[in-house]
Amino acid sequence: MTYARAHLVDTENGGFYHCISRCVRRGWLCGQDIVSGHSYEHRRAWVEARILLLAEIFAVDVFGYAVMSNHYHLVVEVEPKRVALWSDEEVVQRWLRLGPTKNTESDDNRASAILIDAKHVSRIRERLGSLSWFMRYLNEPIARQANREDGCTGRFWEGRFKSIALLDEAAIVACMAYVDMNPIRAKVAMCVEDAPYTSVQRRIRQTEENSTGLGDLSRIGVTLSDYMEVLRWTIAINDGETATPSVQATQAFTRLNQTADSWLGKVKVNRFKYRAYGSTRLLKQYARALGQQWIKTGSHIQYRA
Repeated sequence: MTYARAHLVDTENGGFYHCISRCVRRGWLCGQDIVSGHSYEHRRAWVEARILLLAEIFAVDVFGYAVMSNHYHLVVEVEPKRVALWSDEEVVQRWLRLGPTKNTESDDNRASAILIDAKHVSRIRERLGSLSWFMRYLNEPIARQANREDGCTGRFWEGRFKSIALLDEAAIVACMAYVDMNPIRAKVAMCVEDAPYTSVQRRIRQTEENSTGLGDLSRIGVTLSDYMEVLRWTIAINDGETATPSVQATQAFTRLNQTADSWLGKVKVNRFKYRAYGSTRLLKQYARALGQQWIKTGSHIQYRA
């Protein structure tokens, strides 16, 4: 059953979400076309740059991403209440950064014209705290740019992006690990340091400059060092190696109320793309809010909500 986005995303309080958008027919429209041999790899850089730009404009923090050849993953925190702290002037200035317009007036004149319309400013403020509008301003410009390059029209992305609620810290960190491991599972990288167009590579390379443009990991109970220990161990186990978690990884699991075994289940279950992930208690609350009577956990055990 398909639910309206307004039912799946808490537009008042926000929260963490795993978002996925795929190219039409899962075509390799952002990678190396295996049929024609034509390379569209440069489009992955378009997507990454656009994600980071929108994170500066919207009340949305990006915690994880992986841009693949025919789809991308995002882990974001939506904070709609943050926009209430912005002045009308800041709201309008952020909105004007979203892209060029056919209007030849200066930005100052355009801003002044918007500011005199209080209802318009209110609509813009609401949109800057919206996951749907964030995704719209991510996907549409990329699609138009790719179509111009190809000299064609029509859809580039599938019509509806998928959003999955992440209800607790363990679910968030596990989803980030699942996302950052995408290039390794796809055999396009051997280690996270070499995984292109991923948040983990960006965090590693720009730690010293402290300018990643990504969400603060302390918000979800881990440091970058913790996360890297956990991620490397998860990758080793996923590759069939026998490895014992380091002391630091074990401590991170404990803070997330996980054991090594339960952690692996938390990561692997993301491939099923349920509507939400989290503790059984939080899943029951989420299900009741949707009007569902049952939930299914990663172990495929069903519980009455």
